[in-house]
Formats: sequence, structure tokens, C-alpha cells
Amino acid sequence: MLKRAGAAAIVLMWLAIGCGGGSATHTIRVDYSSDEFASFLLANFPKQLEVHPGDTLVIRQTWTGEPHTFTGGTEIDKRLGDASALLDLFTSFDALRAAGVELPDPENPGGATVADFARILLNAKPSADRTKLINAINTLRAKDKHFPDLDHPPVQSFADFVSYVGPLGDKMLEGLPQAIGDNGITQNGGKACYLRTGVPPKDDNKSCTTAQEKQPAFDGTQSYYSSGVIPYEGAQGNTYRVPLSKDIKPGTYIFFCAVHGPEQQTKVVVKPAGQKIGSDGDVTREAQKEINVLIEPLRKQFLQATRTNRLTLPGPEGKQTTVSGPFAGLIGEGRSAVNEFVPKQLTARAGAPITWKMMGAEHTIAFGVPSYFPQMEFLKNGTVRLNPKIDPPAGGAKKYPSPQGQNGPPGPSKWDGGTYSGTGFWSSGLIGNQPFLEYTMRIAKPGTYRVACLIHPAMVGTVVVTA
Repeated sequence: MLKRAGAAAIVLMWLAIGCGGGSATHTIRVDYSSDEFASFLLANFPKQLEVHPGDTLVIRQTWTGEPHTFTGGTEIDKRLGDASALLDLFTSFDALRAAGVELPDPENPGGATVADFARILLNAKPSADRTKLINAINTLRAKDKHFPDLDHPPVQSFADFVSYVGPLGDKMLEGLPQAIGDNGITQNGGKACYLRTGVPPKDDNKSCTTAQEKQPAFDGTQSYYSSGVIPYEGAQGNTYRVPLSKDIKPGTYIFFCAVHGPEQQTKVVVKPAGQKIGSDGDVTREAQKEINVLIEPLRKQFLQATRTNRLTLPGPEGKQTTVSGPFAGLIGEGRSAVNEFVPKQLTARAGAPITWKMMGAEHTIAFGVPSYFPQMEFLKNGTVRLNPKIDPPAGGAKKYPSPQGQNGPPGPSKWDGGTYSGTGFWSSGLIGNQPFLEYTMRIAKPGTYRVACLIHPAMVGTVVVTA
């Protein structure tokens, strides 16, 4: 819970600049997948974009199986603008870990202390992310003494610090429209909606009115302005356009993804007409730099896993652990992951156990998938939903005992899903665990079988079963 063209084509898509009546179009990329391996990057590129009144934003989504929205408005500016330092803390911390800095793992801090965190941070690179993280903590400390003095860190466990900061992040999310709820895609956040005042209905099953779904130009005064989940099929698949009104006031306007939260956002900075803004080349280079920070650690993992069938993972207290494949997905840092079966082809005997380490995101292990199997469905009555065949197990697979789609304790880290007969549709259901789930199943009859993740369309492999 999403591939790009060749290098020359991607540059053209990035630039995507056109003229018409003195206005220009500016492209914002949503998500990304490498040419070398299927992946997702839950971010917008670039993070900040300068524009003029009357220009048009062209939102281009890379379909990795992860749905996205492009959502803004004064209600979003109010909530996220006040939380900029806290967001900077989260995003720069994730960026440093993605770059290989061994900062303590918030989900598994072990015996790490705040002093350990401060010491590692002192020489962390990239320096821009280090500076951003330090500045964020200093800004927050000026208002809240629970945040540490990094020059004189307290005698405090990192786990205690996380237990304080975590709820602040939860509070930041309160009141923000969400396109994912306990039962999948919400109708109040998952459908297009444009409001002059207020926010969408609180009921997840109630959408804005038909009139409120009609898109106007964005003038900066709408309280809520959202694409809803961007379709990945059809004439306008993976594309959403935001025309800026000619009288929009100069300023900064925040747009975020209501599926993946405020860390996936772009600040649109409107400059007065005639004032110089960043060149197309500057925007392209900055966006590619942001992509590289996230994609390079994934490339290293992918190469290690494909060459050695082993993967080195960070562990508690800065220690590392090595695990062996086969893998269904590769674990990412923060908001990125590899969506590949590694190796792509397995050989097993009929009835013998096959065990994948499922990493990076929730996935499925599925066989006999229909030739057309949409991840998202946009029904004629207007309902937007995740394909209902994705979540539950099918074909006799044993149900994983985890409260899928709900808050609650994780399921077991090892699970035996049973045996696929070799005929018809069989699926584990949408499952996962942290840092990974060891999922075992069997195939009863010899043959060559295509295995797939139902939610990440590029994630496919082959299992050859011998007698």
C-alpha cells in the first residue's frame, strides 16, 4: 500500500513545460519505481515548487499499486503549516536512515539512548538532512523542553523519547482528511472534493455532493481542494491537473497525500507575476536528487539479495543481522521499499514447504490470478474502493490471525498458509509484519506457476514445481 520510462523520456516528463497565454505547466511527480527493480517511494518530487499565478500543476503518478491523492486547501495549510518542525523531524530522520546512517530504530530502539542518537547525528550525512533534523529539534525544544539539548543530551533512553514524540505525530494527524480507514478507501477522503468552507463529512462512507466534486481553479482560498484517489486507468489515468487562478495571492500552499500522510507533500510557492522562479533544469535536478536519496539504499539491498540470497538488516543497539531468502519484497527505510520476488524463479518439490520472507509492505502470495485484476475499483455509482478480492485469503489458504485494517497487536512473525492445489485462484490474503513475516505454503502438483502480489502489479515471479 507503485515504473518509469527511459532516461530521455523521463526528462521530458519532468520538464513538461508548455506555454499558453503566458502561463506555464509544472510537473510534480507522485511516487517512483526504478528501471532496475520494481519499487515504491511514498513521496512527491520535488518537495517544493515555485510557480506564477495562472500556471498549471500537472500531477503525474507512477502507478506502483499504491494509491495517492493530491490534497490541499486552507484547512490543510492551517494544520500542516503549524506542524512544519515536527514534520521536518520525521522526514529528515527517515532520510538519514534511508541514506545508511545507523540512527536508533524507533520501532526497535533496544538500549539506545538519546546521547547515542546525538553522537551519531553529529557526523551524519547527507549534511543537509542532518542540519534539517538538528534545526527541527532545536525549534521544537524552544517551545517544549521534552526535546533534548543535542549539545548536552540528557540521560534518557531513546525509547522514552520515541514514546513522547509518537503521540505528537498522532495529534498532528487529528483532523486531517484520510483516504484510508479501517475498511479500506474512505469515501469522504478518497473521492474528489472541492469546498469553499469546512472539510468533507466525518462519516467515512459519506462523500461530498456531486456539485462539490466539480473542480474549479485553485485560488488559494478554498478550504479543501482534493483530487481524491488518482485513477491509474483511462484517458486521464495517472494524471491530475490543478489550474491556478490568475488572481491567486503569492504565498506557500501545501498539498499532501491523504493516503500516506503529511510526510508525502509538496509546498507550492506562488511568486508574483514577473518575479523570477526556479528554472526547469533546477527543478529537474532537485527532484532527481530527492529520488536518489531514497532509491540508492534500495538498490544496494536489491543487489545484495539477488547476488547472495541474503540481506543485512539493522538491528537493536546498532547491531546488524543477516537473513536468507527467498524474499517477497525487500524492506525499506521509512517510506520506500522494493516490490520484487527475489529470486524471481524458485524450484520446489510437489508438497514441499516454500517459505518467503515478506518485507517492506503488506503483500500477497497469489496463484491463478485472473488476467485482468484491478487493484483499485472506481464503480459507476461513484464508489472508490480497493478490490475486495485482495484482502481476504482465497482458495483454501489459512487466514493470518492479524486484525487487518485495524489498530491492534501484530500477528505472528511466522505463518503456515497451507497448500495450493495447483488449480484455480489461491491467495494468502494481504499480510505482513515487521521487520518481516516468514510465510510458508506448498503446491500440490508439478508444473510451472506464476506467483504474484495482488496489490503491487509489477511484483511477479515463477515457481517451478517438480515431482
